[in-house]
Amino acid sequence: MARSLKKENTSYLSNFLGTPIRVIFLIFLLISILFPLYWLITSAVKFEKDYFAQPPIIFPLKITGINFIELFTRYGALRPLINSLLIAGFTTLFSVIFGSLAAYSLVNGCLPKKIKVILSGWFLIQKMYPAIVVAVPVFYVFSKLRLLDNISSLIIMNTSFNLPLVIILLVGFYIEAPYELEEQGMLEGCNLFQRYFFITTPMVKAGLIAVGMLTFIASWNEFLFGVILSVNKAKPLTVTIAGFITDMGLRWGPMAAMGCLIIIPVLLLMWMMQRDFISGVSAGALKE
Repeated sequence: MARSLKKENTSYLSNFLGTPIRVIFLIFLLISILFPLYWLITSAVKFEKDYFAQPPIIFPLKITGINFIELFTRYGALRPLINSLLIAGFTTLFSVIFGSLAAYSLVNGCLPKKIKVILSGWFLIQKMYPAIVVAVPVFYVFSKLRLLDNISSLIIMNTSFNLPLVIILLVGFYIEAPYELEEQGMLEGCNLFQRYFFITTPMVKAGLIAVGMLTFIASWNEFLFGVILSVNKAKPLTVTIAGFITDMGLRWGPMAAMGCLIIIPVLLLMWMMQRDFISGVSAGALKE
């Protein structure tokens, strides 16, 4: 009954909107999403005089690549790029490894049920509070450990803040894995780690990829801890691009070129892994 009512409501809404209105609405959404990206790319290849033209030049007739060249020759963007890749890569690796171990333990481990519930709630609470709350203690602790302006400190903080969400998401994937194969593994003498590594984890491969990509994007775009814990050597791209905002004005060209540089790795990653990402997200959304 509920399903038929839902179908009737959907059909009524579809008939109410009509095909032309839906097409116009989709075109509007597409433009609103793609136009900022187009403006960023065109701003990166404009000449300096074109930034202040009135009316604004939407379709530049002359383009230049000097902004991208200056990123590496004048502003030293190679080091922040490597820093961001290292921070995001190791954060993703550690988050997926430790998160999968914790999620598997919460689902199939030997802990009492009450302890599992308490731990699950604790992971959820950890993800709910804002990172700015711990900014001062984090700076104090890492300054005492002499880890300021060190990539390892950023990896530690990004991992600690991404790990609760990774665990929460992976618990859903491990719950969906058939436990009968676990029991068969126990009959054949597999211990807990062997069942985790050889039996259950390969079945949630799509979930691991989806969660890993979300973690990579979150750590790639992270700004707060990068500002707090980096000075010069460990600066990621997100902190470096903020340096183009000065008291003398904004350097529009290099900032736009740096924005393109930040977007490119994420777009390439999504393009290469989109099939596994979509299948992982879809698998996590389906429940029996």
